[in-house]
Amino acid sequence: MTHHNPCDSGWSARLNLRFEPREVSGATRTVLTERDHFGPLRILKPLYPEGDAICHAVIVHPPGGIVAGDSLAVKVRVGSGAHALATTPGAQKWYRSTGASASTITRLHVADDALLEWMPQETMVFDGACAKQTLEITLAPAARFFGWEMLCLGRTTRGERFATGEFRQSVRLLRADGGAPLWRESMFLIGNDPLLGSPLGFRGLPVAATAWIVLPDDESGVATTGVLAAVRAELGDAPLAAASSPEAGLIVVKAMGGAPEAVRNLLIGVWKKIRLQIFATDAILPRIWST
Repeated sequence: MTHHNPCDSGWSARLNLRFEPREVSGATRTVLTERDHFGPLRILKPLYPEGDAICHAVIVHPPGGIVAGDSLAVKVRVGSGAHALATTPGAQKWYRSTGASASTITRLHVADDALLEWMPQETMVFDGACAKQTLEITLAPAARFFGWEMLCLGRTTRGERFATGEFRQSVRLLRADGGAPLWRESMFLIGNDPLLGSPLGFRGLPVAATAWIVLPDDESGVATTGVLAAVRAELGDAPLAAASSPEAGLIVVKAMGGAPEAVRNLLIGVWKKIRLQIFATDAILPRIWST
């Protein structure tokens, strides 16, 4: 019998999640109505640390890291009236490549009157990794969304830098009714890329993050101004963080730093500041982060 070694060609894995509202004893409960998986991608049982209205989902990749040849796909759909918060228990690690590339594709769909908070821990790209990461977020006109993506180049605790390999990233925020994307950005880095040390690029820092806040179209005027002011107040005098509103109803936060913890805490502070205003509930950190 021939045994397959996953290192030869990598793992292929997918995870499809769907959240919908259900009436339970006269109250709305967000439930996980679809949990389809193939390969090493899982979700812990639905958690309700804030009550029935908000379902917390912890996405787990049991191997603990992504190696050459791996291909992972995650799709999350949030139906009208549902509120989901998705996170991960730790950093997504991209290991040194043996030659083949690895990829992840994440697609998020948020319906009208639905709410999604997408808060994974950082993407950590080891020196020598060959990786491609795609994030596509499709929002209905009356959807509410907060999400972030944090990138850490090298293992900072070991003083590692991204000296070899390559990393590609594509991010798109779209409206479900078509039209031009709300936000689109692409990144292509190679080991020791001049951009990593440039004052117009990473400034020699290993961590870069982006967060997005999206309001319903019918609240995109005065509400955006108020939320943007609150975000900027929270960022305070942080020298390498800024917020802007490139489109009505969209606020983008950019931050950089020398360690993932500092950048993560900055974005958590922004989330805490705006959560009551955007999602009508106080901020409660996912319990998995403290385990």
